[in-house]
Amino acid sequence: MTLDSRAWLAWAAAIMLPLLLGRNPYMLVALFAIVLAVRAAWSQIAARQFAAWGWFLRLALVVVLISVLFNVLTVHAGETVLVHLSDRLPIIGGALTFNALVFGLLSGLAIFTLVLTGTTVAALLDWSALMRTLPARATPFAVAGSVAWSFLPQSAVAWREIREAQEARGHRIRGPRDLPPLIIPLLAGALERAMTMAESLESRGFGATGTSSQVHGLATALASALAALAAFALASGRLVLGAVAGVIALAGFAFAWRGGTPGVARTRYRTRRWRRADSIMVAGAATSALVTLVRLQTTPAGLHYEPYPVLAAPHVDLVLLFGLALLLAPAFLLPAEVRR
Repeated sequence: MTLDSRAWLAWAAAIMLPLLLGRNPYMLVALFAIVLAVRAAWSQIAARQFAAWGWFLRLALVVVLISVLFNVLTVHAGETVLVHLSDRLPIIGGALTFNALVFGLLSGLAIFTLVLTGTTVAALLDWSALMRTLPARATPFAVAGSVAWSFLPQSAVAWREIREAQEARGHRIRGPRDLPPLIIPLLAGALERAMTMAESLESRGFGATGTSSQVHGLATALASALAALAAFALASGRLVLGAVAGVIALAGFAFAWRGGTPGVARTRYRTRRWRRADSIMVAGAATSALVTLVRLQTTPAGLHYEPYPVLAAPHVDLVLLFGLALLLAPAFLLPAEVRR
C-alpha cells in the first residue's frame, strides 16, 4: 500500500518551492538527488507506472537541451567568452559566453527536476482516492483532471503500439515526412477515446448539477486565477503579493465550497486511513518548505545564484541543505512488505 495521495502532493509542493525560487547549483543538485533517491526507493512498487511516464521525461530532456542552446545563442552577457560569432548574424551574432551556458544548464536542471518530481508523484498517486478527498463542489474539476492525466500514459502506450505495428509493415522513420503514418492514427485514437469518455460521463449525468449558482461558480474562477497569481508571485520572489493573493484565493475557495453541494452522491467501499507514515512525510515537507522561506529572507544567496556578469562560486547554505534533506523521508517510509 502506498502513502496517502495528499502526503505525496505536500512532498511535491515542498520540492517545487525552492526550484521555483532560485538557481543555486548546490540546492538544485541536492533536490535532483533527493527525487532520484525517492524514485529509486519506490521503483519496486511503481515500476510500470514509472515506465509509462518515461516518454514524458525524454521529451523534457529534449526541451531542456533546446533551452540551453537557445540561452547560449541569444544571451550575450558575461566576461568568459567561449567564441565570438559574426555581428552580422541576426540574434545569435556576438559573443557566446560560458556564463550563459552555466545559467542555461542550471535552468535546465531545475526544469528537468520539476518534471521528474511531477512524473514521480503522478505515478504514485491514487487518483480515485485523491478525487474523493476533494469537496463535493470540486468534483467536476477533479474528474476532468483525473481523466486528463490518465490519457497521458494511454497515449504513450498507443504510440508504442502504433510504432511497432508500422515497423512490422516495413515503415521506417527517416525524417519528418515519415511521421504522418504514426501521428494520424495516434490522433484518431485519442479522439475516439475522448468521445467514448465523454459519452460515458454524459450517460452518468456528469456536470448536471442543477443547484450550483453562478455566484459560486464565479468565485471559484476568480479564486483559481488568484491562486495562479500567488504561485507566480512566489516564484518571482514577491512574497507579500503572493501571500495576499494566496489568502484571498483560499477565502474564495472556502466561500465557493460552502455555498452548497452540487448534489453529487458519493459511495465508498473502504475509507482510506491516514497513517503515521503520512504524518511524518507531511511534517518533513512542511518543515522543509518553512526552512526554504525563512532562508529566502535571511540568506537569499543560498537559493539565488547569478552567473552574470562575473562567474563566481555559489554560496553554500548548510541550513537550507539540511532542511531539504527532510524531503528524503518517503525513501524510508516504504510499506513493510517491500522492506522485508
